[in-house]
Amino acid sequence: MSQSPQPPAAPQAPNSSAADRLRWDEGLTKTRRGHAILHSPLRLLIAAGAIIMIVGSFLPWAQGFLGLLPVQFGGFDRASDGLILAVFGIAVLFVVVRIPDFFDAVEGPRRWAPLFVGVGCLGLWLVGWQQSLITIESWERDYGHGSIAAGFWITGIGAGILAVTGTYASLRYREGQKTDATALLRRPRRTDAGPILAWVLGIAGLLLGVWAALAIFPPISVAAPMVFMGGIGMILGAYLGRSLGATLGGTKDRGPTSLGRS
Repeated sequence: MSQSPQPPAAPQAPNSSAADRLRWDEGLTKTRRGHAILHSPLRLLIAAGAIIMIVGSFLPWAQGFLGLLPVQFGGFDRASDGLILAVFGIAVLFVVVRIPDFFDAVEGPRRWAPLFVGVGCLGLWLVGWQQSLITIESWERDYGHGSIAAGFWITGIGAGILAVTGTYASLRYREGQKTDATALLRRPRRTDAGPILAWVLGIAGLLLGVWAALAIFPPISVAAPMVFMGGIGMILGAYLGRSLGATLGGTKDRGPTSLGRS
């Protein structure tokens, strides 16, 4: 007797454990357009500093009274330092959001741009501090009084965040860079005195040059002298620190080298 053909068996589903059924699909967490800003703490901090600085630029920097008349001084008055800071903040936000790989440059101007922009914003904030004090003094000469307002300190917080994060973004180690970063997880050596003192005295010379420019020149024309004197102070301080470090470390000065080489 012939047997009737049987239908093919339906394919069985592969055995899956409970762990496989609960495993998260990584595709669900991928963004549709590039990298999300929340995935990069550095970009998030830079954006936060820029937003804080922009908000502070629109607030009063000094407030007071001339008799019974309230008066105020803002970042858009006099030399408009607040306006310049707001423009810088908007430009930084554009770069953070639209050019996410800008902070990953290995060499060249793009690598050092965050440092110079951050330090420049901090310098403009210091110029605004001088102008605020001059405005308060003018109120006092007219038998009034005043004080620094909260908007000035908010702007300073944003500029400070940009200076710190911009410096870190420029100095951090990158894969493929030509110079070696200084190894931090080791015992200090005498040869480390040169690079460390070069950085410390270079920054001290920069601050001293900026302070001297603020003390000598009027606020309306202090920007260019501040950049020039700050740059000269930084160069002289770095050279002095390197020479002193070479003497203390017992090594000969072989000319300019990177921070990661003594």
